[in-house]
Amino acid sequence: MLIIKRISYFMTTMAKGIASNLYLNVVTIITIAVAFLILNIFFVIYRNVNAVLEGWQGRIKIIAYLQDGVSSQQVSAIEGQLKKYGNIKGVRFYSKQDALSEFRRELKGQAAILSGVSQNILPAYLVVMVRDRVIRNGTVGKLADSLRGIQGIADVQYGQGVTERFSEMLVMVKMLGIGIGGFILFAILIIVSNTIRMSIFSRKDEIEILKLVGATNMFIELPFLLEGVTQVLCGTGLSIALLYLVYRFFLYRLHHAFGSLIVNAHIVFLSGGTIGTILVAAAMLGFVGAFVSAGKFIRHND
Repeated sequence: MLIIKRISYFMTTMAKGIASNLYLNVVTIITIAVAFLILNIFFVIYRNVNAVLEGWQGRIKIIAYLQDGVSSQQVSAIEGQLKKYGNIKGVRFYSKQDALSEFRRELKGQAAILSGVSQNILPAYLVVMVRDRVIRNGTVGKLADSLRGIQGIADVQYGQGVTERFSEMLVMVKMLGIGIGGFILFAILIIVSNTIRMSIFSRKDEIEILKLVGATNMFIELPFLLEGVTQVLCGTGLSIALLYLVYRFFLYRLHHAFGSLIVNAHIVFLSGGTIGTILVAAAMLGFVGAFVSAGKFIRHND
C-alpha cells in the first residue's frame, strides 16, 4: 500500500511539474521530436541501403572463363583446386553448349537471332560462388586476381563495381548518421537538462520544504527524473509517428509517380526491435539529462 501511495505521489508530482511549465515542456517535446525525426530518417535510409546492398551481394559471382582446348580432366583439376580456397563455397562448370543455352535463355524472346550460331562461339566457364565474408570485406577483387594465375583459366570477371559503390554509399550514410546522431543526442541531453533545471527553479520553495521535513534527495529528485524520461519518450514517440507518416506519404507519391516500376521495390520501415531500442535509449537519455540537473541543483546544494 505504501509503495502504491509513493508511486501515485511521484506520478502526480511529475504531472504537476509538467503542467506548471506546460509551454516549456511542449516546446521541449517538439524540439526532441524534430531532432529524433532527423536521426530516425538516417536509420531508415541506412536500413534500406543496407538491404539493397545485401541483395546485390547475394548475386555476386566470379566467372572464370576457361582456355580453349581444356580437357574434362583439367576442368576437374581446376574445380578441385578452387574448392580448396577457404573463401569459395561452390563451383559450377558450364560447357560451351551450356554457355550458349544460358545465353539463349537470357535473350528470351530474341533467342532466334542465335539460330545457326555454333556452340564454339562462347567459351566454357566456371561460376565461382564466394562466401559472404569476402563480399563484406571487399576482397572479391583480390580473390579474382588470385584465380587468374591458375593454369587453364583465360580470364576472370566479377560484378563488383556496383556493389562497391553501394558499399561506399552505406559507409557514407553510416558515418554521416553517427556524426549527426552524436550531435543530436548531445543537444537533446542539454535541452532536457536545462528544462529540468528550470522546473527545479520554479519549485525551489517546495524542494526546501521537503528537505526541512526530512525528505531524502532521491525522494525529491525522482519526479524530476520521471519528468525528463517522459519528455524524451513523448518526443521520441512523436518523431516515430511523424516518420511513419512521411514513410507512407513517400511510398504513396513514389508509387503514384512510377506505378508498376516500383512494385518490387521493398522500402522498409524501422523494425519493432529497432523502435524498442530507440525508445529504451531515449528513456536512458532523458534519465541522464534529468539526473545531471537534479544532481547539480538538489544534491550539491545541501
